[in-house]
Amino acid sequence: MISQNDPKGSLVSFKQIRSNFIVTKFDQNSENRNSRVVESGEDEISLLDIFLFFKNEYQFILGFALLGFVGAALYLWAVPKQYEVIGQIKMAQIANLNNNNNVNPLGINIEEPQALIARMAIPTTYPKETIALCGLAEQKDAGSVLAKKAKLSLPKGLVGVVDLEIRDTSKEVAETCANAIYEFVKTSQAQLIAPYVEEASKKLIIEKERLNRATEFIARADKSGSGVSGAYLATRDEIRYLLDQISGLQAVINGNESRSARLVAPIYVKDQPVFPQKRNSLLLGLLLGGFLGLLLAVARKWYRSNFALKR
Repeated sequence: MISQNDPKGSLVSFKQIRSNFIVTKFDQNSENRNSRVVESGEDEISLLDIFLFFKNEYQFILGFALLGFVGAALYLWAVPKQYEVIGQIKMAQIANLNNNNNVNPLGINIEEPQALIARMAIPTTYPKETIALCGLAEQKDAGSVLAKKAKLSLPKGLVGVVDLEIRDTSKEVAETCANAIYEFVKTSQAQLIAPYVEEASKKLIIEKERLNRATEFIARADKSGSGVSGAYLATRDEIRYLLDQISGLQAVINGNESRSARLVAPIYVKDQPVFPQKRNSLLLGLLLGGFLGLLLAVARKWYRSNFALKR
């Protein structure tokens, strides 16, 4: 025990208490730092932990990958195969009565491709014969089904052409259906041309009568010697105009068949089914099964680490 009257003793006692406090504080800080290092080391996952995880769980993951592969194989076996038929249809054209070949030397489309696509999207467009050839005679709401089945689109970089695509579980039915739709397009566009041809035929008769009268007038003028009169010169100009009109009308009438809708190339039938795709389906099943197995393996390890070992 230190005396209260001894100042040196009091000083020594204060220094000892202070040094003991500093040492104690340092030990506590060291212990806290060590505990944090241990805890952080326990929380971190090293490459060795990952390697050991896959070493212990690879059979479990591969088992689920195999199950996914088998599931994809069963899917391919159960789902009906679909075959695709494609073709390109050139729009029917009518001769240009104005003889302006700068617009289109082959003629003018009787129906624009966009209008055809919109028309073919309406269920009531298709006749019963076309529906039957597409194998939908007994189908409820067959027109709506065929409108979805017959896919028409605009090809890039081409004018006056539409792409036709048909899919069916039978190659023969798909090919027959594509040809039936082409024939229907050809027939329906010929019906659109018919009024123009009829009008051109009537106008051709009138123009020929005018030409005959003008020719007779010129013949009489030549006989009478009045070939320099104004009426004579005007009639000669009229004859040239009538000849051009008659030529254009005859082109409209005679070109009806040659300018009808036609296939750019024969209908093409793909030998292999386009759906389902065998390779992609098997690969997707394998990957999904393996991924599911990995998730279950991680969940099982987490459960064991946090619950099973604490019991």
